[in-house]
Amino acid sequence: MAEPSISSLTFNVCHVFHLRVSSLPSLASSTLSNFFQAVSSSAMEASIPNLALLHLLLLLLPSPSSIIAAVSDSEAAMIARHQLQSFSDPRYAVLPSSLEFNIEVEVEIRNPALRRAYSAFQALKNAIYSDPKNFTGNWVGPFVCSYKGVFCAPFPEDPSLHFVASVDLNGADIAGFLPTELALLATATVFHANSNRFCGVIPEIFARLESMFEFDVSNNRLVGGFPRAVLRMPKLKYLDLRYNDFEGSLPAELFEKALDALFVNGNRFDSSLPENFGNSTVSIAVLANNRLTGCIPRSIGRMANLNELILMGNKLDSCLPVEAGQLRNATVFDVGFNSLSGVVPESFAGMKNLEELDVSHNLLTGAIPNGVCQLPSLANFNFSYNYFEEAPAECRTREASKSLFDDSLNCISRRPKQRTEKVCGPVVSCPVDCRKFKCGYAASPPPPPSLFSSPPPPAQSPPPPPPAEIVLPPAGGFSYASPPPPMYKGY
Repeated sequence: MAEPSISSLTFNVCHVFHLRVSSLPSLASSTLSNFFQAVSSSAMEASIPNLALLHLLLLLLPSPSSIIAAVSDSEAAMIARHQLQSFSDPRYAVLPSSLEFNIEVEVEIRNPALRRAYSAFQALKNAIYSDPKNFTGNWVGPFVCSYKGVFCAPFPEDPSLHFVASVDLNGADIAGFLPTELALLATATVFHANSNRFCGVIPEIFARLESMFEFDVSNNRLVGGFPRAVLRMPKLKYLDLRYNDFEGSLPAELFEKALDALFVNGNRFDSSLPENFGNSTVSIAVLANNRLTGCIPRSIGRMANLNELILMGNKLDSCLPVEAGQLRNATVFDVGFNSLSGVVPESFAGMKNLEELDVSHNLLTGAIPNGVCQLPSLANFNFSYNYFEEAPAECRTREASKSLFDDSLNCISRRPKQRTEKVCGPVVSCPVDCRKFKCGYAASPPPPPSLFSSPPPPAQSPPPPPPAEIVLPPAGGFSYASPPPPMYKGY
């Protein structure tokens, strides 16, 4: 039988993989093996192109001059296919704790922690199909702590022994997949791989990264449902999944986890926000530019730590919850570019530290509350592209200052750049009954908590101190080591 062309094979696998990967809630190796066999068929199994040719094809593709080169569908398919094949290897169906002894190590490393790390990094290097900056060029030999992007620290109990504390691959422009062996980095507190071209899925076995404090795989081509492995990382505080192709539901467990920073923007999540959304301990939550629907949960008022909430660019289609006014520490509240209706609640005047408020591009009506425009720190208030009929004088007075207030394309009389009466009439003449959205409690609020209930957990746990003499990557962002990926307009 003649060997099929590389382009036709990879194109076919890519499209079937992207269509079907969301239907795999558990990435067990048997399930993936059966799935891949169904995709490829016996004919394909008998005629897989030479891997060297596939590798050569990828290396010959032109590399853009940008920081992060695009990955074509055929490249992504090839990489994902090889990750599926690695999962189907029966040796790794369940990753044993002694995996380092099941892998042939070509060099002598007496330190067990560094021996495991060596196995992990060699597996990652073998999973790379393009390294245009030669980032992993010095990943050879037993001296793991000298590898580029790898930072080690001494064990407190025995300073003569070192362990891998941090991995920083940010901006390396690497194309490949994340192998299961990376779960051997159980001592690592930081894993940064943003702005690369990693494809495929996040393996379930990553739940074994029990020391992980910061996990950043943003700005890649990762797919599948929400990576549940991160929910089982007990020490995780900073989670950055933005700018990937994750899809499906946001699990309720995510908002029970003691995170401080959550970035999932720029994906394809299409669920509603869970009712326990307000249980989250995050200080910043960016869920913008997904396909989230339904209500902003009334539990939002319990988010005492929240400084920034960005929900713009979704399909939220309820009313603004009154309880949002309880966010006393919030500085940014952005729900622009949704389908929210009703009015801006008077309670929003309770967000005393608010600096930026964006409710633009919705279906909001009524009057802007006086107290909102009087908020002492409010510097940017965008309520354009709605159907508001009134805005208080305080908003117009502050236009002369450095504050930015945008009221364009509303229904406010004697203001420039407003909608026509013909457009406004049908909307403002039909007040919205927010009860129809059935957000939160259908009738009365819930009873107060029992006097004997246990106290809530601490509002925010301090980050664990880094091991002595650890050298972390340059600081950036919200007091975390991971600099964010390139910011695109609108998050």
